[in-house]
Amino acid sequence: MTQVLFYGCLFITFSPILAFFFMVIAKNSQLVILTIGGSFFWLVSILISAIWWYIIPPMREQWWFIISFSVLFQEIFRYIFYRLYSYGFNDRPSLNQIKETRHQMALDSMRKRKQQNGGSSSNEIESINNEINNNNNNNNNDDDENKEITEEEKEKIKIEKQKQREIEISARLETLSARPNHTLSSAAIGVGSGVAYGFIMFGSILWESTGPGTLFSPACPTVNLFMLSSIITLFMTLLHVVYNVLAFQGYRSKKYHLVAFVIITHFVTTYLTLLNLPTKTTSCFGSVFTVGVITLFSVGFCIFSLLKSDSITKIH
Repeated sequence: MTQVLFYGCLFITFSPILAFFFMVIAKNSQLVILTIGGSFFWLVSILISAIWWYIIPPMREQWWFIISFSVLFQEIFRYIFYRLYSYGFNDRPSLNQIKETRHQMALDSMRKRKQQNGGSSSNEIESINNEINNNNNNNNNDDDENKEITEEEKEKIKIEKQKQREIEISARLETLSARPNHTLSSAAIGVGSGVAYGFIMFGSILWESTGPGTLFSPACPTVNLFMLSSIITLFMTLLHVVYNVLAFQGYRSKKYHLVAFVIITHFVTTYLTLLNLPTKTTSCFGSVFTVGVITLFSVGFCIFSLLKSDSITKIH
């Protein structure tokens, strides 16, 4: 049963966020890099929190002190990452903008060709008449002229192929230099921090489930400790994605009420995990149920704010 418990808790915790990674993020190399960057910045924030916890020995047993500074450092590094992201990507055109400019350039070139063809119609008629008159005098030199025409056509075909290759290469370079969608970028960064959170905070607990026997939470003796931790970690990983999307949208559009919502919700959900401590006044049901409700509300609020600001369907 230990292997079943291990894989069951593993799939419960990481299936949604890894499915989103492989189905959406893994298809874009820039989003993968942002995901790695998000996990790195989260690890740095936790490292600084651990150093802060270590240098103040009297506060090591005070959970409110540890949690408050841990959340504070995470939000600070989230803002630092946003500044780096805005510095590197805000000035770049999006892929849709590049497609629009290409389409507009193609339309302009077609219009120019039509204008040139329309203006030179009389010249073409005169040239055709001259060719008809000259054909009667140049019947003996038809073979040589055909050879020259075919050689010229071959050269024109080669030139056109080279131009097409240059256009394709430039289009690929423009596509690679294009920035990804802002919403997907912020979600990718949130996925990185969420996966890092899951493996660091839950990985050590999950590994213990492979041993003989099982453990139960003192705050909720009828619930398996590993299953309880996996459900809470699932909610937290999803919240990391939501936090990052809302925070980046708030910073980008200067809607600071979204940033305030992220910070307050982050503090509340983290403090709610203290209900799992083995005391007489705590209850694991209150922790899991409350965090689950906050997660559902946060996801709905995130989708509503994106639709309201047209961030999902916005081209630029």
